[in-house]
Amino acid sequence: MAQSPDFSLAGRVALITGAGRGIGLSIAHALVSAGCAVAIQDLDLEVAQAECRKITESGGRALALGGDIGDFAAVRELVPRTVEALGGLHILVNNAAIQIEKPWLEAGPDEIEKQWRANLIAPIVLCQQAVPIFRAQGFGRILNVGSIQGKSGYTGMLAYSMSKAALGNFNTALAREVGKDQITVNLIAPGYFATWRNREHFKTPEDRRKAPEWIPLRRIGVPEDAGGIALLLCSAAGSYITGQTIYVDGGMSAR
Repeated sequence: MAQSPDFSLAGRVALITGAGRGIGLSIAHALVSAGCAVAIQDLDLEVAQAECRKITESGGRALALGGDIGDFAAVRELVPRTVEALGGLHILVNNAAIQIEKPWLEAGPDEIEKQWRANLIAPIVLCQQAVPIFRAQGFGRILNVGSIQGKSGYTGMLAYSMSKAALGNFNTALAREVGKDQITVNLIAPGYFATWRNREHFKTPEDRRKAPEWIPLRRIGVPEDAGGIALLLCSAAGSYITGQTIYVDGGMSAR
């Protein structure tokens, strides 16, 4: 009889950036449900602390981390602090990102750089710290969170779209670099999600009725839609998947 896929993460530790809300938090909950200890990083430390309290009160293990993901000095503290507090590191989820919506002719160099620092360079810095740990233990999972905009750039978000496209290229290149060490590297690309970040787009019932018309599944994504695929890619069940970009978008990318 064939064995069931192994989704257990008992004994594993994950660091998830930008996880105080939205998709990052949903991923954290999915990993915790499988027995994983999690370090939840968020710019708003109080939000991260509140979510970690909920996890620990339910019997899980969690660590709250603050800091600006665009501040590389703060970024370099995340992996060591996770290892020290939770006893190791097996999974890195690069979810934190900055999105500035503005006509591209008006976007200044500082705004463009700010998005690239957070959306691309910070994940690279974190991977540089995590990979030696993963290599030494013969196991590691890196999950990058991109966007459908990495495939189809959107009006008013040129720098953001470019940073997510570059993250996808980094994802593929890194998978080739570290595959021999039994480290998988994958990217999930969410589509149109009703999250805290884009709450301004869902102000009225009419806004929420219109959006599904151009999504094949005829609904807007919710953060929980990202949890299942994240669990697959971070567990033994996904051990033969690497270098992939998986769209979690209700079919938008299939148009």
